[in-house]
Amino acid sequence: MKKLLLIFAVMAAVLTSCGGGPTLVGTWKLDSVSGEELSEDEKEGTMTFNEDGTCENKRGDQTMKAEWKLSDDKKTLTIMSDGREEELNDIEITAETFSFNDGSDKVTFKKVD
Repeated sequence: MKKLLLIFAVMAAVLTSCGGGPTLVGTWKLDSVSGEELSEDEKEGTMTFNEDGTCENKRGDQTMKAEWKLSDDKKTLTIMSDGREEELNDIEITAETFSFNDGSDKVTFKKVD
């Protein structure tokens, strides 16, 4: 039993040291934009980040596909689409939310899956 507990402790330490913790991978739904009232269309939109560095933004019957990269310090998210790059700064990721600053507004998404 002690050996099994030791194995689990070592595995937990390895996973934590390899960047464990909250991840951007998954599907997120727009929750709020400070200072703005969201339309029903905006509330239904989703953003899905895939492990392979691709992402999809769905709103209504429109889907935008792009690629994404999170900086090493996990504070800047770069979205690349159609030859353009957009940087989102001051990224905060928890198990349940992901947010960033857009000018003076804070944009918050909630995890769907």
